[in-house]
Amino acid sequence: MSDAHLKNSHQQPVQNEISELALHDKEMREIAEPYEAPTTGPKWFYLFMVISLAIGSFYLGRHMGKLDASIHIGFFEKNKPADTSAVTAAQSPASGASLFTSKCASCHQADGKGLPGAFPPLAESEFVLGNPERLISIVLKGLTGPLEVEGQSFNGTMPAWEDQMSDQELVAVINHIRNKLGNNQASEIQLQDVQKVREQTASRTQPWQADELEVAYP
Repeated sequence: MSDAHLKNSHQQPVQNEISELALHDKEMREIAEPYEAPTTGPKWFYLFMVISLAIGSFYLGRHMGKLDASIHIGFFEKNKPADTSAVTAAQSPASGASLFTSKCASCHQADGKGLPGAFPPLAESEFVLGNPERLISIVLKGLTGPLEVEGQSFNGTMPAWEDQMSDQELVAVINHIRNKLGNNQASEIQLQDVQKVREQTASRTQPWQADELEVAYP
């Protein structure tokens, strides 16, 4: 093998190695891809977030309750039958007075004595102290036309309250009228009394007139 051939064989790998280094060097000199530098928000925003977290943590700590099963007693006893009769009996006077004030006193006055020639009295009235089903019917369906109460004549219209008050509310306000106005002292009505009259008069769409009441509830 000649010396020239050997020389060329040794020079070829060296040249290849130099060319590869040059290629890498070229790539290394390329400009890196641009990137967006991180930015920070305004300082007041971070301060606001810190204060909000502190206030929220304080509020939750005060109002979220303790890890005590007693705070969930309503869920534990949701299927337990409630003694509504005792509650209704205890609350009827107060709720009855409130209902009378908000729905009846503007016409019949707070003392139940009405206004002469305009609104009939409820205190010591035979319509109140007589057959309780008659009063229930009047409150449910309303009353219109000429009417004589305690020797006074009236001719107006009382609105129906059947869609405005529940049976429990009707019991409360009627018992208040029969026992708390003036010298009224009448027997208390019960929930089943209102339910009975409501069912009996369900098909009636017009307010009562005095002569009809005398026939229906003598």
